[in-house]
Amino acid sequence: MSDPSELSVGIDGRISSVPGFPGSIKDEISDFIVEEIPDPSITRSEDGKYGYLMIKLTDWDTNKFLSRLAKELHISRKRITYAGTKDKRGITVQYFCVNSRFSPDEIRISDAEVLEYFRSDHFLKLGDLVGNRFTIRISSEGERENDIREIYASIMRAGGFPNFFGMQRFGSMRRNTHKIGKYIVQGDYRKAVETYIYDPEFDTEDFRVRFGETHDAAEALKDFPLRLTFERSILGYIQESGNFEGAFSAFPKNLGMLFVHAYQSYIFNRILSERHKAMGDLNEAVPGDIAYAVDQYFNPVDREEIKVNRYNTDKINRLIGEDRLRLTIPLIGYESRMTDNFQGEIERKIMEEEKVLFPQFRIGGYPELSSKGDRRIISAKPLDFEYTGDNTMKFSLGRGIYATSFLREFLKQD
Repeated sequence: MSDPSELSVGIDGRISSVPGFPGSIKDEISDFIVEEIPDPSITRSEDGKYGYLMIKLTDWDTNKFLSRLAKELHISRKRITYAGTKDKRGITVQYFCVNSRFSPDEIRISDAEVLEYFRSDHFLKLGDLVGNRFTIRISSEGERENDIREIYASIMRAGGFPNFFGMQRFGSMRRNTHKIGKYIVQGDYRKAVETYIYDPEFDTEDFRVRFGETHDAAEALKDFPLRLTFERSILGYIQESGNFEGAFSAFPKNLGMLFVHAYQSYIFNRILSERHKAMGDLNEAVPGDIAYAVDQYFNPVDREEIKVNRYNTDKINRLIGEDRLRLTIPLIGYESRMTDNFQGEIERKIMEEEKVLFPQFRIGGYPELSSKGDRRIISAKPLDFEYTGDNTMKFSLGRGIYATSFLREFLKQD
């Protein structure tokens, strides 16, 4: 039986032939630990232009921590970059790059420990990491070592797990970022803003419900708690201008992009679910497919598209079996095109159901939110897997690959 919450973000199906067991993750913050594996090309220089911080964060949302760090250093948050966004509930070790001269002693933020400081001439961009190392405990009755080992073996026999975008991609509490993104892509900015402020599917707080009934930004500003900084910024903009279309200018650029990217991720999940349902084996290439060469972490090597045809199918399937290639499907954008043959039929079906076209991802009012599209591998494997007792496992994944998409294979569906 499919999980309704997963279906709502496009996720359906599991690869393991071994049934999962009852359990949960993140019951305790310490149950989920993730440490970035930095890009080795980031070299250190004593007089480097940028200050790098390796910081251990406990239960911090990446965007909120960026704002707090910028305030602590008395600089614009635009001068701070990072390699990867992490989920709030857990312990994370992340790298931040600051375009400023400062002393790490200036940083006194609760639940944030500076582990290392150095300077470099390398400008840190999103994705500038090899991958992430995870230590995760599953809460379940009794010792589950045998179950965990059997399911892990089943995943590896299948050639890896479906590379879904995990639930956290769509919001930590209100899983609706893809809905907001769809409204932006469709040009319905009013609906996008109203859904961000109040979504009846998730919101029960009185102050949100009142806004849903009145749509009065001035009154809502009196009600919304100060901690909801982004909501208050949006409401303030609407109160002053009455302009919903311009309201997203009140967001930091990376947060605005999150909505459009979430919608791309939702479409990707739907296409992957449909492919899995139709094919079963996610590592079987058929003519019309497009593959990428990958490294040991399943990161694309050069993003050169390798097209599958009837003459090279056997060779490509052999290279997939050797973990040198992986099949891909599109992250839809304005430069995307349909894949040929069987895979293209799946993509066309989902796009028609979504009632969305490639050119709509060029966002007229917000060019910075536009996305030309990309491709993403459809399956991946964990590296350096260890079972350490107490239902705890350690493993590494390439950048952008979600631990929760691996872990869901272990957990029984309701």
